[in-house]
Amino acid sequence: MESETILGPPGTGKTQTNSNRIRDCIQEGIDPDRIACVSFTRKAAGESRDRVVKDWNIDERDLPYFQTLHSMAYKAGGYTTDDVMSPKDLKIIGNAVGIPFGTKNKNIETDFDSLGISKGDHYMNMYHLARSKKMTLEEMYRVTGDHGLHFAELHRLVKAYHDYKKSYNKIDFTDMIEEFVVADICPNIDALFVDEAQDLSTLQWSMVNVLRRNPRIQVFTGDDDQAIMSFQGADVKAFLSATEKKTVLNQSYRVPGSVWGQAQNIVNRIDGRAPKLWYPKKQEGDVRYHQSLQDIPLGEGEWCLMARTNRIASYHATNLRKEGWVYSRNGHPSIPTKAYEALMDWEFWCKGQPLSPSKIRNVYAFMKTGDALTRGYGPKSRTLMTLDEEELYDIRYAKDHLGLLVNDSIRWHQALGKIDLETKNYILNALKRGDNVKNPRIKVSTIHSMKGGEADNIIVVPDISYAAHREYQKDPSTEHRVFYVAVTRAKKSLHVLYPTTDRNYVI
Repeated sequence: MESETILGPPGTGKTQTNSNRIRDCIQEGIDPDRIACVSFTRKAAGESRDRVVKDWNIDERDLPYFQTLHSMAYKAGGYTTDDVMSPKDLKIIGNAVGIPFGTKNKNIETDFDSLGISKGDHYMNMYHLARSKKMTLEEMYRVTGDHGLHFAELHRLVKAYHDYKKSYNKIDFTDMIEEFVVADICPNIDALFVDEAQDLSTLQWSMVNVLRRNPRIQVFTGDDDQAIMSFQGADVKAFLSATEKKTVLNQSYRVPGSVWGQAQNIVNRIDGRAPKLWYPKKQEGDVRYHQSLQDIPLGEGEWCLMARTNRIASYHATNLRKEGWVYSRNGHPSIPTKAYEALMDWEFWCKGQPLSPSKIRNVYAFMKTGDALTRGYGPKSRTLMTLDEEELYDIRYAKDHLGLLVNDSIRWHQALGKIDLETKNYILNALKRGDNVKNPRIKVSTIHSMKGGEADNIIVVPDISYAAHREYQKDPSTEHRVFYVAVTRAKKSLHVLYPTTDRNYVI
């Protein structure tokens, strides 16, 4: 048996190394459909599959075991979507026991609300975390702390949850992993690759141990210094003890020298880490500290602002908007796509370019009925819905047949009355500056969401939540890892904002 752990510091090419090792397996005569490459997240699993497909011209249909552990367990169990617990099921349970699911508590001082989740969601996270770490509910409650929650209430919710699953013959994603482990059947594979292995929970490692039974080649790729999924039960010790042979990828192709130095200051604070020597790329880069966003030169280049929580990220996103900067958040531009398309299409329409019915309906959606249209000709009107989608219609046709009253000589910010004044000014300033509205240069993200990503210029917000600060005082290594990941996303420059509260991480 050939087993190896590959330790990959930031930007050292873990995914490419995996791809190369998989190529070696194929060249040795192992069929692609007998190679498994599994991961905790869809993103990591997809990147591994796409890289192999691209590098070695392999049809992804020949890679049936390139998937998440949950997907493998789902397929192995022969489940359907109707078998799986859904948010709708949780709300039914929550309503029955008087515990809300899927709604945010208005009291921002509560710890569970600082995470942006409901009390029911917080209880269920605690329950699933206990199962992932193979702990009893009582043990998990004691470890986690009270946080304004009550064990009796937790126990009542979990009992209702179990009863509901039993009554409707439902399972959850943790059940899938548990049943895979109990079945104890290893797929017919000759090589096993586990990507981002530092993020696997104790329960998921039990599944991996089932998968390890047959393969002659076993490779575990990750970085204990980037293990930031402890809130989901990540078992770093299991990762570090997976194999005796360890290989360190020691050349980063992302992190410049000055940022590397900052990263070393952080990573050396982590207790119990595997020591590893790695080198930055040749460029020196830049590290700066700023009092506010206004001090950062955002006028050019690619930027990503990263914060510890969604709440903190939202605060800084609001400040970016106040300063007139266009950004994206969770893949969505700060200027609503539909509104932007409506204004562009109105301008084109007025200049003589005909529009499709779907574009016309979108333009109409941002016009005030009565001021702009004869009543009955709104975006959902029967007339508009019956237009031929294969045809294009000029603005004269709309005036004659579709109730359009607006003069085609006026600009979009006058015609589209449902776009509020603040948004209109926001769009106008962005257009004057020449910003790419549909694909902004600036991104706003949580640190966890950017894991595995990178940007030329990184802005790190050092403020942390009440809950994170309390955990920081008990176990600093978790926050060390989080902010190590944050600073090492930078390809050119790192910009650190001065904290605004006394709950912060010192970078």
